[in-house]
Amino acid sequence: MKNKTLSVLFGLVLATLAFAATTTGLLLHIDVTSPDKILVEGKPATVATLPTVVGSLITDKEHTAVEIKVPERMEKAKVEEIKNACRKAGISLLSISMKPGA
Repeated sequence: MKNKTLSVLFGLVLATLAFAATTTGLLLHIDVTSPDKILVEGKPATVATLPTVVGSLITDKEHTAVEIKVPERMEKAKVEEIKNACRKAGISLLSISMKPGA
């Protein structure tokens, strides 16, 4: 029950971010497949290059949201590095989702 409730709440947060981003700005998707493999809208990146790659895709920092999908077993410190790299690019609207079984 707890996981189902969290899933529903998380879905509502994502829907809100997506709606806000599409009506006022942009929604970027970051897919992390491993600590060393990051795709930003299909473009390869590393944690070090993430601020530059994300920065090149945004036109309105204030109204851009980023959805980050990470493997379920990824270390929290690595997730924080990715979030901080996005913040360095000027993003303040962040959403994290876990890919089950990854």
